[in-house]
Amino acid sequence: MDDHKKQYRTVGLTVFIISIALLIMRIVSYYVQVAMLDISMDEAWLELLMDIAFSLPVQLLLLLVFPFLMYKFVLKKSVKDVFAFSGYRKCSFKVILLSVIIGLCVPFASMGFSIFWQLILIIFGYTPSGSTVLPETFDPAYFLISVAVTAILPAICEEFTNRGGLLTVMRTTHSYKKTILLIGIAFGLFHQNITQIFYTAVLGALLAYLVLETGSIIPAMIVHFMNNFMSIYLESASQYGWAIGGGFYSFIDSVDFGVLSGALALIFLAVFWLALAVRRVTKNDRNTYYLRLNEAYAASGQKIGLRDNIFYIGAIVVTVISTFITYLFGL
Repeated sequence: MDDHKKQYRTVGLTVFIISIALLIMRIVSYYVQVAMLDISMDEAWLELLMDIAFSLPVQLLLLLVFPFLMYKFVLKKSVKDVFAFSGYRKCSFKVILLSVIIGLCVPFASMGFSIFWQLILIIFGYTPSGSTVLPETFDPAYFLISVAVTAILPAICEEFTNRGGLLTVMRTTHSYKKTILLIGIAFGLFHQNITQIFYTAVLGALLAYLVLETGSIIPAMIVHFMNNFMSIYLESASQYGWAIGGGFYSFIDSVDFGVLSGALALIFLAVFWLALAVRRVTKNDRNTYYLRLNEAYAASGQKIGLRDNIFYIGAIVVTVISTFITYLFGL
């Protein structure tokens, strides 16, 4: 077996095992949450503890340590090669700055996609779950822990899995556009939740685009962090009446739907323009790393067949079924 096929199959096996382990963790987490409901403590802290109990093993062990060990020992890569394989390369200050600006816009664009998707789900009889419970008074410890669990860890660990080795083998096998589409779909299904699947698929495609254009996973990590952080911040600002962002959700509830749609359209256009700006900034070395790997593989004449894709197909089946279950049972 050539090196490319070994990499392709190894990443496929890794993704398949992760998809099954995620499903098992979600099932275990559900019963743990049911058992913890009888514990007498603040509801907000109880909910956060349940998130920690799920997120720490999933993020650190399943999405970071496990794929790292697979790439290092199965593919026999050095630590440096594992990170290179996963897209950890330097990028310019301009790219970082554009990533920060995109990260400020993306949460509002994601909100628009989420609203649109929830309206569709409601039409088909699905009732979205309630909002996050926060402490009655602002607690800095609670806020910082939430940021660590919900923003920092996903930006590092989820990117390592989704825009790391997976994106590399997809781009060295498939076309540029197909790679973006596949990574987007994979990220949506990865969440195994019907309410998240649409906007996370769109976000996943955008993050894949940034990695391919810049040749680095760092911009995707920045945007991912800021998207999740802004969600935490706006919820806290609304709960505690902060001067910046405190009236955001009440404004959304009161504004005319047509005005809201127009504002969201402008945000979508801003993200699109910023994405093109990244393309212009990196025009001299655009996509060179992944394109070079793709051209090298194409020149070898090797083809990917059913046996090579069997683990990817298995991961799709598992995540589609688990996502559909969340729709059936309103989870």
